[in-house]
Amino acid sequence: MSVHFNVPSLKQPQQYRRLAREAIQRAESAPSAYFRLSYLSLAAGWRALADETERTSDACTHAEITALRDLWPEQRPD
Repeated sequence: MSVHFNVPSLKQPQQYRRLAREAIQRAESAPSAYFRLSYLSLAAGWRALADETERTSDACTHAEITALRDLWPEQRPD
């Protein structure tokens, strides 16, 4: 049995979650326990990658905001 997935370059977490859902759907119709477990393992990996991508993105965004705050003084209404 041959398995083909289109693997995008590192991009949005939604793409990894979509791939995880596809792997779970394939697990549901897999011909044997071996393939079911393989697909579920693959789905777990895609999900972990989505979570890590979100954490990295959030950390970068936070670092960028902090850097911008250091550049400009905080403006408060009078």
